[in-house]
Order: sequence, then C-alpha cells, then structure tokens
Amino acid sequence: MKSIFSAVFWAFFTAVTLLGSLAQGAAKVNPPGQFFPVYNYQDDWLVYNEQYKNYVPFSQGVNEGTRFASLYIDLVKNRRYSLLVHSENESYLFLEGALQNRIAAGKWQELSLDSLYRLYHKDELLLTLYGSPGIADKTVIICNKKKQTDSESIGPARSGFINIKPITFTPFGTFAGIALIIILVLNAWIFNLNPLSFIRLINPIEFFNNDPRDQLSKINKPYSNTVIFFVAISSMMMSFTVIYLSINRLNLFSVSTILSDKVNTAQILGDFCILSVIFFLLIYAKYIFMVLAGNMLNLDKQVDIIFIKIVQSTYLFYALVFLAIFGLYSNHINWLEASRPYILLPFLFFYVARFVALYVVAKPAGSLINLYLFSYLCVIEIIPLIVSMKFAL
Repeated sequence: MKSIFSAVFWAFFTAVTLLGSLAQGAAKVNPPGQFFPVYNYQDDWLVYNEQYKNYVPFSQGVNEGTRFASLYIDLVKNRRYSLLVHSENESYLFLEGALQNRIAAGKWQELSLDSLYRLYHKDELLLTLYGSPGIADKTVIICNKKKQTDSESIGPARSGFINIKPITFTPFGTFAGIALIIILVLNAWIFNLNPLSFIRLINPIEFFNNDPRDQLSKINKPYSNTVIFFVAISSMMMSFTVIYLSINRLNLFSVSTILSDKVNTAQILGDFCILSVIFFLLIYAKYIFMVLAGNMLNLDKQVDIIFIKIVQSTYLFYALVFLAIFGLYSNHINWLEASRPYILLPFLFFYVARFVALYVVAKPAGSLINLYLFSYLCVIEIIPLIVSMKFAL
C-alpha cells in the first residue's frame, strides 16, 4: 500500500512539473530570427492608478481586468536598438497618449528607438497597449537587428499611421481659454465704446503718424477710458506671457516668489490677476516718471504723445506674442526647449526698435531739443531696459 501511494505521489508530482514547464514554454514568445533579444519588458508593465494619479506596477490578480498596460521605454540608453511589440490578440499601440497603430493578432511590430528619440526629443517614452485584459498576451522586447532582411511576420511600425491625439485638459490650457475670452470681450467692449479710437490704436501705421494736427494724443489722453483699457489688456497679455514661461520653468524676474504652485486653474487665474495689476501699476508709474522727466527737460508737450505710442506699440507686440503662444500651445508644439537660450532676444529687439522709432517719430525742431529728447528717451526706455535685462534671468 505504501509503495502504491509513493508511486501515485511521484506520478502526480511529475505531471504537475511537466504541465508547468509546458505552460511556461507556451507563454514565452520569441522574436523573429533576424533579431537578437536584449531586454524583455515582461516584468515592467504598469497601470494607471486613479488614487495616486500616477502609474504603478501591474499586479497579478488585481489588475487582470484592465485592458490598458503601459511601459516607460528608455530612449537614450537604447537608441541603437529596435523595439518589437507583439500581441496574441488584436491590440492598439499608443505613444505618449496618442494612438499610433493597430497591431494585428500574432504579428510583430518594429519600432526604431533612434527614430523615436529624434521625433519626441524625450529621454523616456510612454508606450501603452490596449487590447484584451491582462498582460499575458502582450510582449515588448528590445532587440538588436542582426541583418537587413524582410519577414512576412513583421509589419512596419508606421504603416496605417493614425496619430489620433486624445483631448487633454490641463490647468494652463483651461486658463488660456479663459484668458482669451476675457481679452476678446474687453476688446469688443472698447470697440463698441469708441470704434474710431480703437481702430486707430490697433493700426501699426498710426504709430508712425507724426502729423501735429492729427495726433492720437489730442483725442486720447493717458487717463481716458480707451487708453486705460488698452493698458489693462496689455497688462493681461504680459501676465499671460510671464505665467506661460514660469510654468515652463523659465522664471523671469523671480516671479515664482509671489506666485502659487499652479496646480489648478483657479490658482493660475489668481496669479494672472495679481500680475495684471502689477503690470498695470508699473505702466502708469512709468507715465508719472515720464511727466516728471518731461517737465525737467521742457518736453511736457511730448509726454502724452510718446506715452500713447508706447501703449500702442506694447499692445500690438504682446498681442502677437499672446497669439503665438496660444497657437503653439494649442497645437502641442514643444518649441521652448530649443529656443530657451534665445527667449529674451525678441523682447530686446522690440524695445530697442521702439526706442529708435520713438526718437524718429517725435521729430523735434532744434538740435538742442534733439539732445533733450534723446536724453529723455534714454531715461524712460533704455535705462529701464538695461536694468530689466540684468535681472530678468
């Protein structure tokens, strides 16, 4: 009896061992023959956790029902290799949240990591597969290609390229939409109140109009409603620019010390209001110093003219900057990283060009007044510009 039980036990143990090895062998998927496997991501799968708002490791028995499984692919270390993606069932491939391609059941998909690095300019790339529940049928392997041969089981990664970008709502994106609506409403309001002045103020040709009989300053004083609202709108567009740069880790004038952490739209709107008020007060503080300097240099008649032209040029320049930032951000164009060292050059060019244009447009009568005007413009334009550039970064 004892020998019978012993024989049954060993037969059962042998059968279970063989079944386990067969199951493991069936689950293992080998890449095509022209590829040499370098690293298998089978143990690196991640799933998105709503509680932690982040990706966490895939857990057997807990995440078996999820249809999405993700991986972080290191593009820098593996630039020379290829990435092979395989699924036993029909699946869909996402890169950085964008739908890229459909993976046919049982077919390998090849991705060049070097091409992905040049395309995305990132050290790590988020890869996501959507298909049947679990990860048992999904395989992602980094491989080294032995030779250039075609295989009927490998499909090019970009055939049938779809590239459907999902709609994402970020705090800054929502704020940008709100800021655009506010600025458009204020512009429409000013146009309805005083359409003639509005059209002349947004016309760049009017900036170069130096006819003393037809100056904008004769009908628009610095403290008139139209000019005040133009200054307010310019302040908002300047605030929008500073907030955008701050969110992208370009901290001009150390504004982060007075701003919030920008974790939601309400905080960004609060920062927007604070900066708008600060810029508005700075512009009118500049006007006060312009009046004081103009009285000392006997140029009090030129102060209003120059201030209106400063407001006009500031509005036009920052309107272009606002629209450029809004358009680039809306289209998800990552331009700031490449142009970060040169970000201040457009602003420097604008203020220098405005200094020259103001001097030419003012057209004083005598050489002595010419000298006074040059000194005056240096005080109100060049000196603040030099100080600003020194402390901007």
